[in-house]
Amino acid sequence: MKINLSKKQEEAVKHLGTPALVVAGAGSGKTRTLTSKISFLIQKGIKPERILAITFTNKAANEMKERLLKETQIPAYRFKWVRTFHSACFLILKEHCHLLNYEEPLQIFSTYQKNKVLKEITARLNIDKKNLPIIMQTISMGKNSGNAEKYINNSDISLPIRLIDIFNEYERELKKQNAVDFDNILLKTRDLLSQKKEVREYYKNFFQYVLVDEYQDTNNLQEEITELLVKDDNLFCVGDDWQAVYAFRGSNINHFLSFKKKYHNAKLFYLEENYRSSNEIVAIANKLIDSNKHKIDKKCFSKQKEGSIQILKFNNELEEASFVVRKIINLCKKENASYDDCAIIYRTKLLSLNFEKTLRLNNIKYRVKGSKSFFERKEIVDITSYLIASVFNKDDTSLERIINIPRRGIGDKTIEKIKALKQNDMSLLDAIKESINKKLLSKKIEDKLIELIEILENIAKLSSHQAIQEVLKRANYLEYLKSTTDKGEILAKQNNIEELISYAKNKSSLLDFLEEAALIKEDNETSEKDRVNLLTAHSSKGLEFEFVFVVGCEEELFPHWKSMDSDLGLQEERRLMYVAMTRAKKHLFLTYAQNRKFEYKKKSRFLEEIEND
Repeated sequence: MKINLSKKQEEAVKHLGTPALVVAGAGSGKTRTLTSKISFLIQKGIKPERILAITFTNKAANEMKERLLKETQIPAYRFKWVRTFHSACFLILKEHCHLLNYEEPLQIFSTYQKNKVLKEITARLNIDKKNLPIIMQTISMGKNSGNAEKYINNSDISLPIRLIDIFNEYERELKKQNAVDFDNILLKTRDLLSQKKEVREYYKNFFQYVLVDEYQDTNNLQEEITELLVKDDNLFCVGDDWQAVYAFRGSNINHFLSFKKKYHNAKLFYLEENYRSSNEIVAIANKLIDSNKHKIDKKCFSKQKEGSIQILKFNNELEEASFVVRKIINLCKKENASYDDCAIIYRTKLLSLNFEKTLRLNNIKYRVKGSKSFFERKEIVDITSYLIASVFNKDDTSLERIINIPRRGIGDKTIEKIKALKQNDMSLLDAIKESINKKLLSKKIEDKLIELIEILENIAKLSSHQAIQEVLKRANYLEYLKSTTDKGEILAKQNNIEELISYAKNKSSLLDFLEEAALIKEDNETSEKDRVNLLTAHSSKGLEFEFVFVVGCEEELFPHWKSMDSDLGLQEERRLMYVAMTRAKKHLFLTYAQNRKFEYKKKSRFLEEIEND
C-alpha cells in the first residue's frame, strides 16, 4: 500500500545514518510520518519484531499497529514492541526481574492499591490524611526524575516525619508483596539496564531501531531508558515543543530543545504544513505562541481557507454557557453537522458544571472526557480484585477489599484479629489459613472464609473471561450490586461488567489480562454517537473538531493561577492554550466572562496577545 507523503515527510522517513528529530507542527501528519518510517525500515530489511516504537497511550499504540497492518500487510502481533513506555519496560522487567530479587509473576499495583498502602502507612505514622495527595505526587515525581531519594530529600513538604522514611516504608511494602507501582516500572527497568550489562547489551543489539513519539513529553527517566536502548545512533524522535504541556507530571522539554546539542550529528526535519486547521486558525495560534521564547522556531501554515475565529465577552458564566449551547444547536442545524463535531474545552474540570446543566436543559447529550478510568470504577475494581488475589497470593490489599464483598459478616475487628497472626513476611491469605487451622473464628465466619479461598483457588485455573463469570456466579456479585446501587446506575454498571467480560475474551491468559489492565491508564469515555464533547485542554491533545469553544479565557483560569508566578509556568500555559486552539478545524470561539461566581474577572492575557497588532 503506497502512502502519499509530502516532500518534508518523505525526507524524514528516508533519512538513515544519524539520529533524527522531526519537529512537527499541530496537524502536520506526524503519526503518518512515524508509521511510514517503520514501513520504510521494514523495506530496508529490518524485522518488525526488532523495531521499538514508543507511544504515550495504549490508544496511540493500537492505532499505529492498525495503520501498519494497512501499509505493510504484516499482522499486528509481529509489531510486538510498538508500545507505551510503561508497557515496553514491563516486558523487559518481568523477563529479568529475578536479577533484581523479584519473583515471577511480578505484580503491577493499581492506583487503588497504591492509595490503600500509602494510606495505611501514613495512618500508622500518625500523619494527617490531608497530606496524602502531596505525598503521592512527590513520590511519583521523585521516581520519574530518575533520582527519587535526591528529589524527595530536596522537597519542602512539612510533615511530622521525614518524607524519605515514608518513601522507604512504601518501597519495602511493595517489595514484600513482590510488586511494582506504575512509576517503578520505569525506575526498576532503568536500574536493570544500567546495572546489568548483559541485559543492556542484549536489548541494545536486539533493537535495530528505536522510535519515540511525543518526544517533547519525555521525562528524565524515559530519556535515560531511551539512551540505554539505542545503538549506533539508530534513533528517530517525533514531537512538537509548542505542545509540551506535562511538566506537572515531570516531563522535561529540554530533552527536545537540546536534541542537537546532545546528538552532535543529529538531523532536524520540520513539518510545518497543518492539514487539520484553516490558515486563519493556524495564523492566530502562531501569533499566540510567538510570545514564548523557550522553543524551536517553525513557520506553520495551512492551505485551507474560510475558517473563522471569534473572541466573545459575557457578563457572567451563565450567559457564557447559554450562548455556547445555543450556538452549537444553530451551527449543527446550519452546517448539517453532528454534535460529535463540537467541543467545549476548558482549563479546569470545575468549569464543566454550567455547560452540563445547560446542555441537559436543552435535552442535548454530551460526553465528559477525563472522567474516571474504566479500570478504576468500583464494580470493575471489585471483580478484578478477585482475579488479582487469585493470581498474586501476597497481595493483601486486593484480598482485604473482597473479604467482605459481597457481605460475609466479616467486620473490621475480625480482619484485625486475622492480621495479628501475621509474622515476618506472612501474607493476609496465609494468616486467614492460619486462623482457620487454629479454629480462632466462629464456625459461620470460618465457613465463609473457606468458601472465599475455594473461589480464589478455582478462578486461578480459569481463563480471564471464565474467571470473571465464576466470580459473578460464586460470589453472587450482581445481586450484591443491585442491593448497594441506585436504580438509575445499575444498568450502566452491568454494561461495564459485560464490557469487562468482552475485553477479557481477547486475552490469552488470566495473567496477561491482569498485566494489560494494570497498564491501561487512559480516561474512559462513552462511544455513543452524536454527543457534544466536554474536555479539559490537557485531554484535548491529539483530537480534532469542526467547532471548538475554548471557554473561561480569564486571568487565573487560563492561565491558571498556580502557573502565574513563573515565566516557565506561563509559557506552559500558553502552550496549553495553543493546544486547545489548534483542535479546531474550521471554527474557533474563545470566550470569557467579566464576572464568574460573583467575582470580577480580567480577560486572559492570551486573548490580549492574539488581538494586539
